[in-house]
Amino acid sequence: MTSRYSNLLEKAIKYHSAGDISQAHGLYSEILIVEPNNLIALVNQGSIFIDLMLFKHAIRNLKMALFISPNDVDALNNYGNALEKLGNTKKAFDCFNQALRLDNKNQTVAKNLIVMLLRQSDYNLASEKLDRQIRLNPENIIFKLLKALSLPIIAESNNILNKARNRQKIAIDDLKKIEIQLSDPLTDIGITNFFSAYQNRNDKNHQIQLAKIYRRLYPSLTYSAPHLNKNRVSKKIRIGFVSMYFGNHTITKLNRALIKGLNKNKFDVFMFCPGMNQKNKKYLIDEFSSHIKDIYFPTPTLNETKIIIANKTLDILYYTDIGMEPLTYFLAFSKLASNQCVTFGHPITSGISTIDYFISSELCEPKNAQEHYSEKLVKLPYLSVDYQPTLTEVKKTRFNFKLETDKNIYFCPQSLFKFHPDFDKIMAEILRKDKNGNIILISGQNSKWKDKLVKRFNTKIPDVTSRIHFLPRLSQEEYFAALSKSDVILDTIYFGGGNTSYEAFAMGKIVVTLPGKFLRGRVTLGLYKKMSIIEPIANTISQFIKLACYYGKNKNARQRLEEMIKDRNSILFNSNEALDAHEKFFQKIC
Repeated sequence: MTSRYSNLLEKAIKYHSAGDISQAHGLYSEILIVEPNNLIALVNQGSIFIDLMLFKHAIRNLKMALFISPNDVDALNNYGNALEKLGNTKKAFDCFNQALRLDNKNQTVAKNLIVMLLRQSDYNLASEKLDRQIRLNPENIIFKLLKALSLPIIAESNNILNKARNRQKIAIDDLKKIEIQLSDPLTDIGITNFFSAYQNRNDKNHQIQLAKIYRRLYPSLTYSAPHLNKNRVSKKIRIGFVSMYFGNHTITKLNRALIKGLNKNKFDVFMFCPGMNQKNKKYLIDEFSSHIKDIYFPTPTLNETKIIIANKTLDILYYTDIGMEPLTYFLAFSKLASNQCVTFGHPITSGISTIDYFISSELCEPKNAQEHYSEKLVKLPYLSVDYQPTLTEVKKTRFNFKLETDKNIYFCPQSLFKFHPDFDKIMAEILRKDKNGNIILISGQNSKWKDKLVKRFNTKIPDVTSRIHFLPRLSQEEYFAALSKSDVILDTIYFGGGNTSYEAFAMGKIVVTLPGKFLRGRVTLGLYKKMSIIEPIANTISQFIKLACYYGKNKNARQRLEEMIKDRNSILFNSNEALDAHEKFFQKIC
């Protein structure tokens, strides 16, 4: 390579190392035009494509790199990352293992393999590899951080879950003693404490402790926007909404009415949508741009997202969700607006000191709810979203849903990680009491989660597993077809339905629910309260089973209650109560 392109490569690597992936990407592209087989540029640009969530572009680069150099460890590592993002976990596993055979001391590859195993709910193997890496590399803090985030997604039993939680607590306590400074938590860690919320604990202390540890280990997270030290100059309240899940996602459905509906004489509204693909960008521009001040699509890096938001001199920054993915979780450590709020997109406290308010609903929260939040809890007097599901036309599906015409169908359309071990015995008792009953679940996106759940059912409730059926992943039309053909919808305990309950009630379906101790298990309760319906709300596990079987087996009672839901469900949907309550709250805090 000529001297000029050697200098370009050096410059690109510097930009890349500093986190300026836009500049680095441009330089790598310039190099590859002249030298399309430049291994370093191919591998590093492949890594940037992964950061930008352009996984097919990454695959193209990295295949070419491995054709040139089949044993390049960095290429194998990045190829494994891209394959995992596209769902090809078996091939990704092979790539990481091949890379480790070539360089068994490569901690980056080991970390990526462990993270993938955790995502697959291969908790035992991930824990073994974590402990081994900590023994081999006691000074490497990243593995200790991963240990503090390691939990089984599908736990085989409560005993294993309790041991994992205790292991997590010890790991968090160990991290409190460490004094070191690191630079980039997105690259270093890449996951959040997401699955903790599904295990029926008050995670407030865990969340606070983890946030304190991150703030100490990553001082760059602590940042304040320059405008916060100055007087407000805008007559309107400037409010920004941020999420990685804007687009074709439940987060958009739940927040659409608020974002589009805020009074434009009082509010300048901005949206920040890092990491969007072209399809979602077009959808968001078409859907929102005529209703708000502006919409931005930063590259999914902390620095660029942070600077773009800071430059908008916001009065309020509204996180629709914190904790489902790492970028907005770590972004929340910055103070980018005078008032920073989060709502129930992920219904658990962030534990982050720079988030001021958690916006929820009086209808859903228990009396002692403030004990569950590090933020100041704001209980709006109504439901905290204005949302009406769009029910697509129910069409013929590609599966034989009814199985047999005389069967009673209990549908539980929740993500598989919501199936706590305690819910197994509830499903089993329903099927034991209703010999004509079948329970229908949805497989979801990760086949290993289903495999682990089936294995647990076969071990814990073998007498009824033949009547628990899994549907494949469903299109929207197929999902509504399944919903329409169901007799009773079962709400999972501890972490129940949100969007699924809205959709069930829009269709006039009965959801049997047992409200939990925390918001995440009480959204269905709040919807029933709004409709002044109490019949399908259980107070105990035995009552949940009794109610499910009663409505599953008794067609007349089921139809009466379905008619009541249809008569009253409009009160859930045809309202601007949440919008009005939000506006009053925003004006109050500003």
